[in-house]
Amino acid sequence: MRKLIVGLLIFMAGWGLSWFTCNYSRSDQLQSAQPIIPAPIKSIDSDQSAAGFTSTAPGYVGDIVSLLQHYEFEAAVERYESAQVQADDVVATEARMQILSYARQLIAESRFSLAEQLLQRFLVAAYRDVESRILLAEVYFGERDIRAAIDQLYEVRGYAYRPVMLQRISNRIRSMVTELASSLRHNNDQNALLALYQHLTQLEPDYAPWFIGLAASQLALNDKEAARRSLLLISEDADVGAQAQSMLSEITIALVEMHNAEPQAPITGVVGIPLHRSGNHFIVDARSADGRSMRLLIDTGASLTILSPDVLEQRGIGYQNTGRYGVFNTANGQVRAPIYKLDSLSVGDWQVNQLDVGVLDLSGGSNIDGLLGMNFLRHFQFFIDQNEALLRLSVN
Repeated sequence: MRKLIVGLLIFMAGWGLSWFTCNYSRSDQLQSAQPIIPAPIKSIDSDQSAAGFTSTAPGYVGDIVSLLQHYEFEAAVERYESAQVQADDVVATEARMQILSYARQLIAESRFSLAEQLLQRFLVAAYRDVESRILLAEVYFGERDIRAAIDQLYEVRGYAYRPVMLQRISNRIRSMVTELASSLRHNNDQNALLALYQHLTQLEPDYAPWFIGLAASQLALNDKEAARRSLLLISEDADVGAQAQSMLSEITIALVEMHNAEPQAPITGVVGIPLHRSGNHFIVDARSADGRSMRLLIDTGASLTILSPDVLEQRGIGYQNTGRYGVFNTANGQVRAPIYKLDSLSVGDWQVNQLDVGVLDLSGGSNIDGLLGMNFLRHFQFFIDQNEALLRLSVN
């Protein structure tokens, strides 16, 4: 009996041990012996294969970084252009960031020539890119071509729209002008100062302090009449009007003493032409030679005055076809359009004869008939009084 019990116990122990070993060893084998599944290899089209590129995000960005490090800027931007077409927005954005980051690095290392090459090529692909244009301005500033840097920042203001960015650009313009003007004064280069402020008042005719600088440079060159005209434009400005009035009083006294004449009547500002606000812009009423009226948006960034073809046709405005064409930058890219000549164009009592105008469809359902460009405005000295919504003009 005892032998039978012992045998049964040995049998049960062996069976239990066998079951335990079988289950737990199988579990370990399953965990440690999972099959390795190779990742699928993506096919590469012939164009990518020839260039040695993959279509993945790391491929685009990695390729661009490598090309930039080897100064192959043309190929790097071409790769960015491919990412814009073939990849998603995240990849294209990262590719752009790598290009601009490398441009910043070049600027920080004072390798301005290389930075300019990269940014100029990138702007061919993305000519409205605000950040890259700001960096290009810093390149010019680093090369001590401050005038070019200022012009670039004014150009980029036409593409920026966020208030924070616009303020950033304006602040940088002010600081650059301060440095350039200080350098010119140190060198006693009054003619260059005059040219600078004449340029600034046309680039930003709604910023009254530029007219104070202009008048000061005119006074330094002993051109009191010109300074007087400049100051009269801003004598009623809320910010610098008091300073302009004080300077005008001194000029008046000097002119009286110079000509031994009677004191003149109290100083009054230049009579302005009413403007209509349209967002951050202003619209002015204008007339053609035959008395036809039109509403033109003042655009100091436009070298040529623009009229829509509908205005010419529907209002019977007379013109001459010059047979010439121009290329104009629009929100949708560059457009080729004909150039006509008006007998005259008037704003208030101020008139320009034989004025070239581009004839271009102004899309977007705007309530304007065209743009009043610099080929009209440069004939005058002018100030856009934003506080009073007036365009103040005087003899240039």
